[in-house]
Formats: sequence, C-alpha cells, structure tokens
Amino acid sequence: MRKNKLVMIFIFLPLLSFGNIFETNCLQCHTVNKQLEMFMSRYLLKYSSEKEVQKAIFLYLKNPKEETSIMPMGFLNRFGIKEKSTLSDNELKNAIWLYYKKFAPQARLQ
Repeated sequence: MRKNKLVMIFIFLPLLSFGNIFETNCLQCHTVNKQLEMFMSRYLLKYSSEKEVQKAIFLYLKNPKEETSIMPMGFLNRFGIKEKSTLSDNELKNAIWLYYKKFAPQARLQ
C-alpha cells in the first residue's frame, strides 16, 4: 500500500509543478481568461490539432516574430511582440500543455 502511494506521488508531483509554471510565467501578464481563450481560438483555427497547436505555440514562444504570430497586426501594434521565453524546453512544453488543457474548447467539455 505504501509503495502505491509513493508511486502516485511521483506521478502527480510533476503535474503540480507544471501548474505553477503556467501560473507563474503566463498568468502574470495574461490575467484575463477571455484573452487566453481568444489566443487558443486563433491557434485552433489556424492549426486545428492539439499537437500542431502546441507545437506552434512552443515555436512562437521560443522565437517570437511578427511572421509567426497568430495575432492581427492591430493587436501587435498595440501590445508588441512577446519576449522570448526563458523557460527550459521541458518547462515550456508543460506550461503549454496545461494551457491547452485548460483553454481548448474540447478539453473543457470533458
């Protein structure tokens, strides 16, 4: 029984830290859920699959450019281009995974 509890702790402990990565690094600036929902909608319209959306977000955050942004020019003129992420690849992928799970419409229906 004790061994099962330890296994469960080691499985779920990293998931808790991913939530903190998302909250600490993304929600500092993106405090309005509607904004995050809008970003997700735009990514889903352009890339459609979970894998492609997460890949596109990852590539954009690693090297943000106007050409790779999903936002319209008016938005970019007002807010500018996001600064390059300082998270490790693993941290960034996990934060993006959590963002997708929280804000993708199909994920919220489950």
